[in-house]
Amino acid sequence: MIAHALDFITQQLEDFFKRKTLVRDSFIKLSGLVTPEGGISVTAANTLVISVVNIAEESSIANRPRVTEHGGALLKRPVPIYLNVYILISALFKEDQYEEGLHWLSLAINFFQQHACFNAAQVQMPQGIDKLSFELVNLDIDNMGRFWGALGARYQPSVIYKMRMLTINENTMEAVLPKIRESIVTATHQ
Repeated sequence: MIAHALDFITQQLEDFFKRKTLVRDSFIKLSGLVTPEGGISVTAANTLVISVVNIAEESSIANRPRVTEHGGALLKRPVPIYLNVYILISALFKEDQYEEGLHWLSLAINFFQQHACFNAAQVQMPQGIDKLSFELVNLDIDNMGRFWGALGARYQPSVIYKMRMLTINENTMEAVLPKIRESIVTATHQ
Protein backbone atom coordinates (compact mmCIF):
# COMPACT_ATOMS: atom_id res chain seq x y z
CA MET A 1 0.00 0.00 0.00
CA ILE A 2 2.80 2.44 0.88
CA ALA A 3 4.69 1.62 -2.32
CA HIS A 4 1.54 2.11 -4.42
CA ALA A 5 0.92 5.53 -2.85
CA LEU A 6 4.53 6.62 -3.43
CA ASP A 7 4.57 5.32 -7.02
CA PHE A 8 1.36 7.30 -7.62
CA ILE A 9 2.83 10.52 -6.20
CA THR A 10 6.09 10.07 -8.10
CA GLN A 11 4.15 9.70 -11.36
CA GLN A 12 1.93 12.71 -10.58
CA LEU A 13 5.03 14.79 -9.81
CA GLU A 14 6.74 13.69 -13.03
CA ASP A 15 3.63 14.57 -15.05
CA PHE A 16 3.53 18.00 -13.38
CA PHE A 17 7.20 18.63 -14.27
CA LYS A 18 6.59 17.61 -17.88
CA ARG A 19 3.73 20.12 -18.12
CA LYS A 20 5.76 22.94 -16.50
CA THR A 21 9.16 22.39 -18.13
CA LEU A 22 10.72 21.22 -21.36
CA VAL A 23 12.33 18.24 -19.62
CA ARG A 24 10.91 14.93 -20.84
CA ASP A 25 13.34 12.52 -19.21
CA SER A 26 12.55 11.10 -15.80
CA PHE A 27 14.77 12.62 -13.13
CA ILE A 28 12.58 11.91 -10.10
CA LYS A 29 13.59 8.75 -8.26
CA LEU A 30 11.86 6.91 -5.43
CA SER A 31 14.77 5.66 -3.33
CA GLY A 32 16.48 5.74 0.02
CA LEU A 33 19.37 8.17 0.24
CA VAL A 34 21.85 5.71 1.71
CA THR A 35 22.30 1.97 1.53
CA PRO A 36 21.97 -0.17 4.68
CA GLU A 37 25.79 -0.23 4.78
CA GLY A 38 25.93 3.59 4.82
CA GLY A 39 26.94 4.23 1.23
CA ILE A 40 25.19 6.62 -1.12
CA SER A 41 22.34 4.82 -2.88
CA VAL A 42 21.56 7.39 -5.55
CA THR A 43 24.48 7.75 -7.92
CA ALA A 44 22.65 9.66 -10.65
CA ALA A 45 23.37 13.37 -10.45
CA ASN A 46 20.74 16.01 -11.05
CA THR A 47 17.94 14.02 -9.47
CA LEU A 48 15.04 14.73 -7.16
CA VAL A 49 14.90 11.83 -4.73
CA ILE A 50 11.74 10.88 -2.83
CA SER A 51 12.49 8.89 0.33
CA VAL A 52 10.40 7.59 3.20
CA VAL A 53 11.87 8.93 6.43
CA ASN A 54 9.18 7.94 8.94
CA ILE A 55 5.92 6.02 9.22
CA ALA A 56 3.62 6.77 12.14
CA GLU A 57 0.11 5.81 13.15
CA GLU A 58 -2.44 8.62 13.00
CA SER A 59 -3.24 9.26 16.64
CA SER A 60 -6.30 11.48 16.15
CA ILE A 61 -8.53 8.61 15.04
CA ALA A 62 -9.76 6.27 17.72
CA ASN A 63 -9.28 2.72 16.52
CA ARG A 64 -12.25 0.66 17.60
CA PRO A 65 -13.02 -2.93 16.70
CA ARG A 66 -15.34 -3.18 13.74
CA VAL A 67 -18.32 -5.42 14.29
CA THR A 68 -20.94 -5.74 11.57
CA GLU A 69 -24.11 -7.76 11.35
CA HIS A 70 -24.43 -10.27 8.54
CA GLY A 71 -27.00 -13.08 8.26
CA GLY A 72 -27.97 -13.06 11.90
CA ALA A 73 -24.38 -13.16 13.16
CA LEU A 74 -21.97 -10.47 14.19
CA LEU A 75 -18.71 -10.41 12.25
CA LYS A 76 -15.64 -9.00 13.93
CA ARG A 77 -13.06 -7.59 11.55
CA PRO A 78 -9.54 -6.26 12.24
CA VAL A 79 -9.28 -2.60 13.12
CA PRO A 80 -7.98 -0.50 10.22
CA ILE A 81 -4.65 1.22 10.77
CA TYR A 82 -4.33 4.82 9.62
CA LEU A 83 -0.77 5.81 8.77
CA ASN A 84 1.05 9.04 8.12
CA VAL A 85 4.06 8.55 5.88
CA TYR A 86 6.74 11.23 6.06
CA ILE A 87 8.51 11.73 2.75
CA LEU A 88 11.69 13.63 2.07
CA ILE A 89 12.21 15.25 -1.32
CA SER A 90 15.90 16.01 -1.85
CA ALA A 91 17.58 17.86 -4.70
CA LEU A 92 20.77 15.91 -5.46
CA PHE A 93 22.44 18.09 -8.08
CA LYS A 94 26.09 18.60 -9.04
CA GLU A 95 27.83 21.69 -7.66
CA ASP A 96 27.64 23.52 -10.98
CA GLN A 97 23.90 22.70 -11.12
CA TYR A 98 23.06 23.83 -7.56
CA GLU A 99 20.80 26.67 -8.69
CA GLU A 100 19.00 24.32 -11.08
CA GLY A 101 18.44 21.90 -8.19
CA LEU A 102 16.86 24.68 -6.14
CA HIS A 103 14.59 25.47 -9.10
CA TRP A 104 13.42 21.83 -9.34
CA LEU A 105 12.88 21.67 -5.58
CA SER A 106 10.81 24.88 -5.79
CA LEU A 107 8.70 23.28 -8.53
CA ALA A 108 8.15 20.23 -6.30
CA ILE A 109 6.98 22.53 -3.49
CA ASN A 110 4.71 24.29 -5.98
CA PHE A 111 3.27 20.91 -6.99
CA PHE A 112 2.30 20.07 -3.40
CA GLN A 113 0.94 23.59 -2.90
CA GLN A 114 -1.37 23.09 -5.89
CA HIS A 115 -2.12 19.43 -5.12
CA ALA A 116 -2.34 19.25 -1.34
CA CYS A 117 -5.01 16.56 -1.63
CA PHE A 118 -5.76 13.77 -4.09
CA ASN A 119 -8.99 11.80 -4.02
CA ALA A 120 -10.86 9.37 -6.23
CA ALA A 121 -13.27 12.09 -7.43
CA GLN A 122 -10.34 14.02 -8.98
CA VAL A 123 -7.99 11.39 -10.32
CA GLN A 124 -7.58 7.64 -10.76
CA MET A 125 -6.17 6.55 -7.40
CA PRO A 126 -4.29 3.30 -6.77
CA GLN A 127 -6.53 0.42 -5.70
CA GLY A 128 -7.37 0.57 -2.01
CA ILE A 129 -6.46 4.25 -1.62
CA ASP A 130 -9.33 6.73 -1.49
CA LYS A 131 -7.52 9.90 -0.49
CA LEU A 132 -4.03 11.26 0.12
CA SER A 133 -3.28 14.67 1.57
CA PHE A 134 0.05 16.41 2.05
CA GLU A 135 1.23 18.76 4.76
CA LEU A 136 4.58 20.54 4.84
CA VAL A 137 6.71 19.63 7.88
CA ASN A 138 8.92 22.35 9.32
CA LEU A 139 12.15 21.53 11.14
CA ASP A 140 14.36 24.16 12.73
CA ILE A 141 18.07 24.25 11.90
CA ASP A 142 19.14 22.13 14.91
CA ASN A 143 16.56 19.42 14.23
CA MET A 144 17.36 19.46 10.53
CA GLY A 145 21.04 18.84 11.33
CA ARG A 146 20.16 15.95 13.64
CA PHE A 147 17.75 14.60 11.04
CA TRP A 148 20.38 14.47 8.29
CA GLY A 149 22.90 13.04 10.73
CA ALA A 150 20.47 10.26 11.63
CA LEU A 151 20.05 9.53 7.91
CA GLY A 152 23.81 9.12 7.65
CA ALA A 153 24.03 11.69 4.87
CA ARG A 154 25.20 15.26 4.41
CA TYR A 155 22.59 17.97 4.13
CA GLN A 156 21.08 18.54 0.71
CA PRO A 157 18.39 21.09 -0.17
CA SER A 158 15.18 19.29 0.72
CA VAL A 159 11.65 19.44 2.02
CA ILE A 160 9.62 17.03 4.15
CA TYR A 161 5.92 16.32 3.67
CA LYS A 162 3.55 14.33 5.82
CA MET A 163 1.40 12.16 3.56
CA ARG A 164 -1.85 11.59 5.45
CA MET A 165 -3.70 9.08 5.94
CA LEU A 166 -2.92 5.84 4.29
CA THR A 167 -5.34 3.19 5.48
CA ILE A 168 -4.19 -0.37 6.00
CA ASN A 169 -7.43 -2.32 6.12
CA GLU A 170 -7.38 -6.02 5.46
CA ASN A 171 -11.06 -6.79 5.06
CA THR A 172 -10.84 -10.31 6.43
CA MET A 173 -13.05 -11.75 9.09
CA GLU A 174 -11.49 -12.19 12.50
CA ALA A 175 -14.36 -13.93 14.29
CA VAL A 176 -18.05 -14.77 14.06
CA LEU A 177 -19.88 -13.83 17.21
CA PRO A 178 -23.36 -15.15 18.04
CA LYS A 179 -25.99 -12.46 18.11
CA ILE A 180 -27.80 -12.02 21.41
CA ARG A 181 -31.51 -12.13 20.70
CA GLU A 182 -32.91 -11.44 24.17
CA SER A 183 -31.65 -10.81 27.62
CA ILE A 184 -32.68 -12.87 30.60
CA VAL A 185 -32.46 -11.30 34.00
CA THR A 186 -32.62 -13.58 36.98
CA ALA A 187 -33.04 -12.00 40.35
CA THR A 188 -32.75 -13.81 43.61
CA HIS A 189 -34.28 -12.48 46.81
CA GLN A 190 -32.80 -13.31 50.17
